[in-house]
Amino acid sequence: MFDIANLSAGVIILLLRVAVVFMLYFFLWQVVRVVSRDLLAGPGAPAAQANPYGQLVVASSGQTGIPVGKVFPLSPAMVIGRSTETDVALNDTFLSSEHARLERRNGVWSLEDLNSTNGTYLNGFEVRAATEVNDGDVIRVGRVELKLVIR
Repeated sequence: MFDIANLSAGVIILLLRVAVVFMLYFFLWQVVRVVSRDLLAGPGAPAAQANPYGQLVVASSGQTGIPVGKVFPLSPAMVIGRSTETDVALNDTFLSSEHARLERRNGVWSLEDLNSTNGTYLNGFEVRAATEVNDGDVIRVGRVELKLVIR
């Protein structure tokens, strides 16, 4: 004899299995789409377009584990240091909590060491007083080198 209850339970289970497989493939397709869009855009592309001041890009990270190419959007006044309270927080034991200040005054970027233990360097030279910084200059704090990219 024909049992309608068994048949409808079987159909419901089959439909649920098909729905789960569909959702899995849909999720994977979305992941591939987002990853490929990010890879085609390149590192830091959205931040560079959205920020009128420019950005600091990690050029060398020493042994800190900070990914090379990581982007920090610029603001008119920024503090670089090890503390999570700073604008550019870098996980480097050679940094002071508040290591250096990068500030824009009258349209000119200025770098100042905040009495750090290991010093702040601009293009290989130690910064002893507020020093002008230009596009493409490399700032070294601790073991991390940051390149200034002004848009």
